[in-house]
Amino acid sequence: MRGRFINPVRWLVAGLALLAAPAAAERFSFVALGDTAYNLPDDLPRYDRLIQTINAADPAFTIHVGDIWGARPCTEDSYRDALGWFGRYDHPVVYTPGDNEWTDCRRVEILRAFAGIGSEDDRQALAEAYRFENAFANSSYVDVLAALSTLRSVFFAAPQSLGADPMPLMRQSDGGGEFSEMVENARWERDGVVFATVHMPGSDADFRINDEARFRAAAQRNRANIAWLRETFERAEEQDAPAVVIALHAGMFVDGEGGNLTGSAIRGGEAGPYGWIVFAVRDYAAHFGKPVLLINGDFHEFVIDRPFMIERGEGEAPLYDNITRLQVYGAPQIRAVRVTVDTETPWVFGFEPLYAE
Repeated sequence: MRGRFINPVRWLVAGLALLAAPAAAERFSFVALGDTAYNLPDDLPRYDRLIQTINAADPAFTIHVGDIWGARPCTEDSYRDALGWFGRYDHPVVYTPGDNEWTDCRRVEILRAFAGIGSEDDRQALAEAYRFENAFANSSYVDVLAALSTLRSVFFAAPQSLGADPMPLMRQSDGGGEFSEMVENARWERDGVVFATVHMPGSDADFRINDEARFRAAAQRNRANIAWLRETFERAEEQDAPAVVIALHAGMFVDGEGGNLTGSAIRGGEAGPYGWIVFAVRDYAAHFGKPVLLINGDFHEFVIDRPFMIERGEGEAPLYDNITRLQVYGAPQIRAVRVTVDTETPWVFGFEPLYAE
Protein backbone atom coordinates (compact mmCIF):
# COMPACT_ATOMS: atom_id res chain seq x y z
CA MET A 1 0.00 0.00 0.00
CA ARG A 2 1.49 3.30 -1.03
CA GLY A 3 1.50 6.26 1.35
CA ARG A 4 -0.05 9.57 0.26
CA PHE A 5 2.37 12.48 -0.31
CA ILE A 6 1.42 15.65 1.58
CA ASN A 7 2.79 18.84 0.08
CA PRO A 8 3.79 21.00 3.09
CA VAL A 9 3.94 24.18 1.01
CA ARG A 10 0.38 23.69 -0.21
CA TRP A 11 -0.92 23.23 3.32
CA LEU A 12 1.04 26.24 4.58
CA VAL A 13 -0.48 28.44 1.86
CA ALA A 14 -3.96 27.09 2.66
CA GLY A 15 -3.45 27.80 6.36
CA LEU A 16 -2.30 31.33 5.70
CA ALA A 17 -5.34 31.89 3.50
CA LEU A 18 -7.62 30.81 6.34
CA LEU A 19 -5.88 33.16 8.74
CA ALA A 20 -6.21 36.04 6.28
CA ALA A 21 -9.91 35.46 5.60
CA PRO A 22 -12.05 38.10 7.33
CA ALA A 23 -14.17 36.78 10.20
CA ALA A 24 -17.91 36.92 9.68
CA ALA A 25 -19.46 39.88 11.49
CA GLU A 26 -21.03 38.95 14.80
CA ARG A 27 -24.82 39.20 14.98
CA PHE A 28 -25.93 41.24 17.99
CA SER A 29 -28.99 43.00 19.31
CA PHE A 30 -29.88 46.15 21.19
CA VAL A 31 -33.13 47.50 22.63
CA ALA A 32 -34.85 50.82 21.91
CA LEU A 33 -37.62 52.44 23.95
CA GLY A 34 -38.94 55.80 25.06
CA ASP A 35 -41.89 57.78 26.44
CA THR A 36 -42.03 55.54 29.50
CA ALA A 37 -43.93 55.61 32.80
CA TYR A 38 -46.13 58.67 32.22
CA ASN A 39 -48.66 57.92 34.95
CA LEU A 40 -46.69 58.01 38.18
CA PRO A 41 -46.53 56.03 40.37
CA ASP A 42 -49.02 53.62 38.77
CA ASP A 43 -46.85 52.86 35.71
CA LEU A 44 -43.73 52.03 37.69
CA PRO A 45 -44.49 48.33 38.36
CA ARG A 46 -45.05 47.77 34.62
CA TYR A 47 -41.89 49.71 33.79
CA ASP A 48 -39.96 47.57 36.26
CA ARG A 49 -41.29 44.40 34.60
CA LEU A 50 -40.29 45.77 31.20
CA ILE A 51 -36.75 46.40 32.44
CA GLN A 52 -36.62 42.80 33.68
CA THR A 53 -37.80 41.61 30.24
CA ILE A 54 -35.13 43.72 28.55
CA ASN A 55 -32.44 42.38 30.87
CA ALA A 56 -33.54 38.82 30.09
CA ALA A 57 -33.18 39.56 26.35
CA ASP A 58 -29.47 40.21 27.02
CA PRO A 59 -28.95 43.11 24.58
CA ALA A 60 -25.55 44.64 23.95
CA PHE A 61 -27.05 47.94 25.16
CA THR A 62 -30.34 49.82 25.38
CA ILE A 63 -31.16 53.21 23.84
CA HIS A 64 -33.79 55.35 25.59
CA VAL A 65 -34.99 58.12 23.26
CA GLY A 66 -36.38 60.40 25.94
CA ASP A 67 -39.51 61.38 27.86
CA ILE A 68 -38.56 59.63 31.07
CA TRP A 69 -41.85 60.79 32.62
CA GLY A 70 -45.14 62.35 31.58
CA ALA A 71 -45.25 65.35 33.89
CA ARG A 72 -43.12 65.84 36.97
CA PRO A 73 -41.34 68.74 38.69
CA CYS A 74 -38.02 69.26 36.91
CA THR A 75 -35.86 69.14 40.02
CA GLU A 76 -32.57 67.44 40.71
CA ASP A 77 -34.40 64.97 42.96
CA SER A 78 -36.71 64.00 40.08
CA TYR A 79 -33.77 63.56 37.73
CA ARG A 80 -31.85 61.45 40.24
CA ASP A 81 -34.87 59.24 40.81
CA ALA A 82 -35.07 58.60 37.03
CA LEU A 83 -31.32 57.98 37.01
CA GLY A 84 -31.86 55.28 39.62
CA TRP A 85 -34.30 53.53 37.29
CA PHE A 86 -31.65 53.48 34.58
CA GLY A 87 -29.46 51.71 37.13
CA ARG A 88 -31.89 48.76 37.06
CA TYR A 89 -30.75 47.88 33.55
CA ASP A 90 -27.93 45.33 33.93
CA HIS A 91 -26.19 46.55 30.76
CA PRO A 92 -25.26 49.94 29.21
CA VAL A 93 -28.10 52.43 28.63
CA VAL A 94 -27.62 55.38 26.30
CA TYR A 95 -30.15 58.16 26.89
CA THR A 96 -31.03 61.19 24.79
CA PRO A 97 -33.40 63.79 26.28
CA GLY A 98 -37.03 64.25 25.32
CA ASP A 99 -39.21 67.32 25.78
CA ASN A 100 -41.03 66.28 28.97
CA GLU A 101 -37.92 66.41 31.11
CA TRP A 102 -36.90 69.95 30.21
CA THR A 103 -38.61 71.94 27.40
CA ASP A 104 -42.07 71.27 28.90
CA CYS A 105 -41.13 71.86 32.54
CA ARG A 106 -44.05 73.62 34.26
CA ARG A 107 -44.69 75.17 37.63
CA VAL A 108 -45.79 72.65 40.26
CA GLU A 109 -49.31 74.09 40.61
CA ILE A 110 -49.76 73.81 36.82
CA LEU A 111 -48.66 70.17 36.93
CA ARG A 112 -51.12 69.42 39.73
CA ALA A 113 -53.95 71.00 37.75
CA PHE A 114 -52.96 69.07 34.60
CA ALA A 115 -53.02 65.84 36.62
CA GLY A 116 -56.47 66.60 38.03
CA ILE A 117 -55.23 66.60 41.62
CA GLY A 118 -54.87 70.34 42.13
CA SER A 119 -56.75 72.73 44.36
CA GLU A 120 -59.12 75.39 43.12
CA ASP A 121 -56.17 77.83 43.19
CA ASP A 122 -54.17 75.41 41.01
CA ARG A 123 -57.01 75.13 38.51
CA GLN A 124 -57.30 78.90 38.42
CA ALA A 125 -53.55 79.20 37.80
CA LEU A 126 -53.91 76.82 34.85
CA ALA A 127 -56.82 78.79 33.44
CA GLU A 128 -54.81 82.02 33.75
CA ALA A 129 -51.82 80.40 32.05
CA TYR A 130 -53.99 79.73 28.97
CA ARG A 131 -54.89 83.41 28.51
CA PHE A 132 -53.04 84.70 25.45
CA GLU A 133 -50.84 87.28 27.15
CA ASN A 134 -49.79 84.82 29.84
CA ALA A 135 -49.24 82.01 27.37
CA PHE A 136 -47.11 84.29 25.20
CA ALA A 137 -45.09 85.20 28.29
CA ASN A 138 -44.52 81.48 29.08
CA SER A 139 -46.09 82.08 32.50
CA SER A 140 -46.70 78.38 33.19
CA TYR A 141 -43.06 77.37 32.67
CA VAL A 142 -40.11 77.27 35.03
CA ASP A 143 -36.66 78.26 33.75
CA VAL A 144 -36.31 75.41 31.26
CA LEU A 145 -32.72 76.24 30.32
CA ALA A 146 -31.77 75.95 33.99
CA ALA A 147 -33.61 72.61 34.03
CA LEU A 148 -31.57 71.48 31.02
CA SER A 149 -28.37 72.45 32.82
CA THR A 150 -29.38 70.36 35.84
CA LEU A 151 -30.38 67.44 33.61
CA ARG A 152 -26.98 67.52 31.94
CA SER A 153 -25.18 67.52 35.28
CA VAL A 154 -27.12 64.49 36.52
CA PHE A 155 -27.28 62.23 33.45
CA PHE A 156 -24.18 63.26 31.50
CA ALA A 157 -21.54 63.88 34.15
CA ALA A 158 -19.06 61.40 32.63
CA PRO A 159 -18.15 60.23 29.08
CA GLN A 160 -19.96 56.95 29.50
CA SER A 161 -23.41 55.43 29.28
CA LEU A 162 -25.82 54.91 32.13
CA GLY A 163 -26.92 51.49 33.41
CA ALA A 164 -25.37 49.08 35.90
CA ASP A 165 -22.58 48.16 33.47
CA PRO A 166 -21.71 51.41 31.64
CA MET A 167 -19.68 51.57 28.45
CA PRO A 168 -17.46 54.44 27.28
CA LEU A 169 -18.91 56.97 24.84
CA MET A 170 -17.44 59.65 22.64
CA ARG A 171 -19.26 62.93 23.24
CA GLN A 172 -19.53 66.04 21.12
CA SER A 173 -18.38 68.09 24.09
CA ASP A 174 -15.10 66.18 24.36
CA GLY A 175 -13.50 68.25 21.64
CA GLY A 176 -14.33 71.54 23.35
CA GLY A 177 -14.80 74.45 20.99
CA GLU A 178 -18.13 75.83 19.81
CA PHE A 179 -20.26 72.94 21.04
CA SER A 180 -18.59 72.20 24.37
CA GLU A 181 -21.95 72.22 26.19
CA MET A 182 -23.30 69.26 24.16
CA VAL A 183 -22.44 66.51 26.65
CA GLU A 184 -25.59 64.61 25.65
CA ASN A 185 -24.66 64.01 21.99
CA ALA A 186 -22.85 60.66 22.05
CA ARG A 187 -21.30 58.21 19.61
CA TRP A 188 -20.09 54.62 19.91
CA GLU A 189 -19.45 51.59 17.70
CA ARG A 190 -20.30 47.91 17.81
CA ASP A 191 -18.89 45.42 15.27
CA GLY A 192 -18.22 48.25 12.83
CA VAL A 193 -21.73 49.78 13.06
CA VAL A 194 -21.65 53.45 14.07
CA PHE A 195 -24.27 54.65 16.59
CA ALA A 196 -25.02 58.25 17.60
CA THR A 197 -27.56 60.14 19.67
CA VAL A 198 -28.76 63.60 18.66
CA HIS A 199 -30.48 65.95 21.12
CA MET A 200 -33.65 66.75 19.19
CA PRO A 201 -36.73 66.85 21.47
CA GLY A 202 -40.37 67.22 20.61
CA SER A 203 -42.32 70.41 21.37
CA ASP A 204 -40.74 72.12 18.35
CA ALA A 205 -37.23 71.45 19.72
CA ASP A 206 -37.85 74.46 22.00
CA PHE A 207 -37.69 76.98 19.14
CA ARG A 208 -39.71 79.66 20.99
CA ILE A 209 -40.08 82.93 19.12
CA ASN A 210 -41.57 84.44 22.29
CA ASP A 211 -38.41 83.75 24.33
CA GLU A 212 -35.15 85.02 22.87
CA ALA A 213 -32.88 83.03 25.20
CA ARG A 214 -34.64 79.75 24.41
CA PHE A 215 -34.72 80.54 20.70
CA ARG A 216 -31.00 81.29 20.59
CA ALA A 217 -30.20 78.14 22.57
CA ALA A 218 -32.35 76.06 20.20
CA ALA A 219 -30.59 77.51 17.15
CA GLN A 220 -27.19 76.76 18.67
CA ARG A 221 -28.30 73.23 19.54
CA ASN A 222 -29.54 72.70 15.99
CA ARG A 223 -26.16 73.76 14.58
CA ALA A 224 -24.46 71.39 17.01
CA ASN A 225 -26.74 68.53 15.97
CA ILE A 226 -26.00 69.04 12.29
CA ALA A 227 -22.26 69.17 12.98
CA TRP A 228 -22.57 65.95 15.00
CA LEU A 229 -24.48 64.21 12.22
CA ARG A 230 -21.83 65.28 9.70
CA GLU A 231 -19.01 63.98 11.91
CA THR A 232 -20.87 60.72 12.52
CA PHE A 233 -21.30 59.96 8.85
CA GLU A 234 -17.72 61.01 8.14
CA ARG A 235 -16.57 58.55 10.79
CA ALA A 236 -18.75 55.83 9.23
CA GLU A 237 -17.27 56.44 5.79
CA GLU A 238 -13.69 56.52 7.11
CA GLN A 239 -14.23 53.18 8.86
CA ASP A 240 -16.16 51.66 5.95
CA ALA A 241 -18.95 50.98 8.43
CA PRO A 242 -21.66 48.58 7.25
CA ALA A 243 -24.45 50.68 8.77
CA VAL A 244 -25.29 53.75 10.86
CA VAL A 245 -27.88 54.18 13.63
CA ILE A 246 -29.13 57.63 14.69
CA ALA A 247 -31.33 57.99 17.79
CA LEU A 248 -33.27 61.10 18.79
CA HIS A 249 -36.56 61.89 20.50
CA ALA A 250 -38.71 63.96 18.14
CA GLY A 251 -41.10 62.52 15.62
CA MET A 252 -40.07 64.60 12.60
CA PHE A 253 -42.67 63.39 10.09
CA VAL A 254 -46.45 63.72 9.86
CA ASP A 255 -49.13 62.41 7.52
CA GLY A 256 -48.93 63.83 4.01
CA GLU A 257 -46.62 63.87 1.02
CA GLY A 258 -43.20 65.47 1.23
CA GLY A 259 -43.11 66.46 -2.43
CA ASN A 260 -39.64 66.37 -3.93
CA LEU A 261 -37.98 66.69 -0.50
CA THR A 262 -38.95 63.54 1.39
CA GLY A 263 -41.52 60.80 1.05
CA SER A 264 -43.53 61.96 4.07
CA ALA A 265 -44.30 65.53 5.12
CA ILE A 266 -41.88 67.15 7.54
CA ARG A 267 -43.42 68.16 10.86
CA GLY A 268 -43.63 71.94 10.93
CA GLY A 269 -42.66 72.23 7.28
CA GLU A 270 -39.29 72.39 5.58
CA ALA A 271 -38.47 75.72 7.27
CA GLY A 272 -39.72 74.53 10.66
CA PRO A 273 -37.79 73.28 13.70
CA TYR A 274 -37.00 69.87 12.20
CA GLY A 275 -36.38 70.69 8.55
CA TRP A 276 -32.61 71.08 8.64
CA ILE A 277 -32.14 67.93 10.72
CA VAL A 278 -34.27 65.95 8.27
CA PHE A 279 -32.25 67.28 5.34
CA ALA A 280 -28.95 66.54 7.11
CA VAL A 281 -29.92 62.92 7.78
CA ARG A 282 -31.30 62.59 4.25
CA ASP A 283 -28.24 63.90 2.42
CA TYR A 284 -25.53 62.41 4.63
CA ALA A 285 -27.27 59.03 4.50
CA ALA A 286 -27.61 59.25 0.72
CA HIS A 287 -23.89 59.93 0.39
CA PHE A 288 -23.11 57.06 2.78
CA GLY A 289 -25.20 54.74 0.63
CA LYS A 290 -25.50 51.85 3.11
CA PRO A 291 -28.31 51.01 5.56
CA VAL A 292 -29.19 53.76 8.03
CA LEU A 293 -31.64 53.35 10.91
CA LEU A 294 -33.28 56.42 12.46
CA ILE A 295 -34.91 55.79 15.86
CA ASN A 296 -37.38 58.22 17.43
CA GLY A 297 -40.13 58.34 20.04
CA ASP A 298 -42.48 61.24 20.80
CA PHE A 299 -45.61 59.98 18.98
CA HIS A 300 -46.25 56.90 21.20
CA GLU A 301 -46.94 54.58 18.29
CA PHE A 302 -44.86 51.66 17.08
CA VAL A 303 -43.96 52.26 13.42
CA ILE A 304 -41.36 50.86 11.03
CA ASP A 305 -41.29 52.73 7.72
CA ARG A 306 -39.18 54.69 5.24
CA PRO A 307 -40.43 58.30 5.48
CA PHE A 308 -37.44 59.70 3.56
CA MET A 309 -37.98 57.54 0.48
CA ILE A 310 -39.20 59.23 -2.72
CA GLU A 311 -40.65 57.02 -5.43
CA ARG A 312 -39.63 57.94 -8.96
CA GLY A 313 -40.69 56.98 -12.45
CA GLU A 314 -40.91 53.47 -13.80
CA GLY A 315 -37.51 51.85 -14.05
CA GLU A 316 -35.89 54.44 -11.78
CA ALA A 317 -34.63 53.51 -8.33
CA PRO A 318 -36.29 55.40 -5.44
CA LEU A 319 -34.35 58.07 -3.61
CA TYR A 320 -33.29 57.74 0.04
CA ASP A 321 -34.50 54.14 0.28
CA ASN A 322 -31.53 53.15 2.46
CA ILE A 323 -33.02 54.96 5.49
CA THR A 324 -35.38 52.98 7.73
CA ARG A 325 -37.23 54.65 10.59
CA LEU A 326 -38.15 52.92 13.85
CA GLN A 327 -40.64 54.82 15.99
CA VAL A 328 -40.85 53.17 19.40
CA TYR A 329 -43.85 52.52 21.61
CA GLY A 330 -44.92 55.05 24.22
CA ALA A 331 -47.23 55.32 27.22
CA PRO A 332 -49.76 53.98 27.96
CA GLN A 333 -48.08 51.06 26.15
CA ILE A 334 -44.93 50.51 28.19
CA ARG A 335 -43.07 48.39 25.68
CA ALA A 336 -39.73 48.23 23.90
CA VAL A 337 -38.30 46.99 20.61
CA ARG A 338 -35.41 44.57 20.26
CA VAL A 339 -33.34 45.42 17.17
CA THR A 340 -31.21 42.65 15.70
CA VAL A 341 -28.16 43.77 13.73
CA ASP A 342 -26.80 41.33 11.15
CA THR A 343 -24.43 43.01 8.73
CA GLU A 344 -24.16 39.80 6.69
CA THR A 345 -27.66 40.52 5.35
CA PRO A 346 -28.47 43.35 2.93
CA TRP A 347 -31.23 44.70 5.20
CA VAL A 348 -29.06 44.57 8.37
CA PHE A 349 -31.83 45.40 10.87
CA GLY A 350 -34.60 43.17 12.24
CA PHE A 351 -37.25 44.15 14.79
CA GLU A 352 -39.04 42.35 17.61
CA PRO A 353 -41.44 43.94 20.13
CA LEU A 354 -40.81 43.30 23.83
CA TYR A 355 -43.87 43.27 26.10
CA ALA A 356 -44.13 43.15 29.87
CA GLU A 357 -47.83 43.65 30.56
